[in-house]
Amino acid sequence: MLFDVDHRSRQMLIDVSGDDAGALLRGWPPVVEAARQLWGAFPGPSPFGDHIERVAAQAARIEASVTRARTWPGPGEADPRMIELAETLHTATVLVRRYGTEIATLRVDVQRDLAAARSRVMHGLYVSAHAVNVALHEHGRDLVDAARARGRVVALSPVHSPYAVAPTTQWIGRIVASESICADYLAGRFAKAVDGEVAHPVGDPSRIPQALAQWEIQAHRTLATDPAPANIVLVARTQGLLASTGLVLIDAAGHADLLDGAPRLVSAVTAAGRSWSNIASRWTDLAPAGSQLDPSLIRAAAEVRAALRELTHDNAKLACPEIIATRPGLGRAADAMRHCLETSVELAQVVAEKANSPRLFGAARALSIRAHNDIETGMATPPLADQDVVWVSPADILAKRTIPVPPPVAEALQSASRELVTAAQSAASIASVHPGPRRDSVPVLTPEDHAHRDRSRSDRQPGDLGRRPGRAPAR
Repeated sequence: MLFDVDHRSRQMLIDVSGDDAGALLRGWPPVVEAARQLWGAFPGPSPFGDHIERVAAQAARIEASVTRARTWPGPGEADPRMIELAETLHTATVLVRRYGTEIATLRVDVQRDLAAARSRVMHGLYVSAHAVNVALHEHGRDLVDAARARGRVVALSPVHSPYAVAPTTQWIGRIVASESICADYLAGRFAKAVDGEVAHPVGDPSRIPQALAQWEIQAHRTLATDPAPANIVLVARTQGLLASTGLVLIDAAGHADLLDGAPRLVSAVTAAGRSWSNIASRWTDLAPAGSQLDPSLIRAAAEVRAALRELTHDNAKLACPEIIATRPGLGRAADAMRHCLETSVELAQVVAEKANSPRLFGAARALSIRAHNDIETGMATPPLADQDVVWVSPADILAKRTIPVPPPVAEALQSASRELVTAAQSAASIASVHPGPRRDSVPVLTPEDHAHRDRSRSDRQPGDLGRRPGRAPAR
């Protein structure tokens, strides 16, 4: 769950805009309170516990001020992404309180795990606070641009950044103070704590195949019943994650002698992942701020991330292919990933169909930027030389309205969708004809085994490239 908090907070940091600032500011104090409760639920002594209490005090003051404020941001809805973070931390608190008494806190490995857990909680607060900080600065930039468009002169702030202007100045100061407390705790401690975390072996080799099967079912179900832009973004991002992880598994399977060299497969998977990421970026412009996601889709995507991380990561970092090659379940995971590539064509086609919808809307500012970029990069047809076309009205941009998708954006979205289908079909066709893993599990190899295998590889003759060492040639 803490891995999921870290992932969601990082995704939120990537996607924030000035329009999200108020909702993010209202949603951050509940996240801090949930983190404080989890921190207190951890068994054993809590060194440096004053940091979490100081952050909680700052968040409580922010919440009280926002509730009483008569100007921006004022009371209102919290950002759904912050709500999800708080709910995840609350669920973790319930589990820790239920089973925490069974933990032997005097063991050294348990103490390292607890230190890592506290560091991850604080890191989640740090990243989410920085997301609020970035959104506040973007909101200030929007205010300055709007004032300049009306011919007003705005004095830029010398504190924090030039765009820390009223009414965001006080909120930026408070968030920066909270962010500094988190940074003070993490400085010189986060990397060491996470590195000392105990890495448990893969407990269930069938977890990845089950997670991918459930994801495939849920993605199709969600796109059929609730094809909202926010859900399409989550589907596209998860498919992009599967493509990037597939490259890691292909590399590891090669080290484990489960797959022969597959340059065509690697190239096809890379292209498919790039297309999914492009589609996710484009649909993000069409997802309204604070969009609600399908809870079942969220859970399925989270299980995919957790299952893949169990195989491909060592604590906070990606494991090297040689290490992944020794882990049980690699063969089944690679085979499930190959099947996922074959079935991703259907998802790509469904997403492409949604791009042809006649009624697509998005934020005026984002669509204006996207329209000009698509024309400049040749993704959309430019207007005639003697025409001066304004794709998005400046009044709509200043008022932050939701508008229909301009023709260049619609054209580029449909073109990118066709490219996605082509890339998914190419990856699926190559994956279907490429030989799959030769066994379901991988034995744990010692350094001597690796050295012997490397010597065997170097001893192969040109005519032996198609067969394994020690295997008689086919007659």
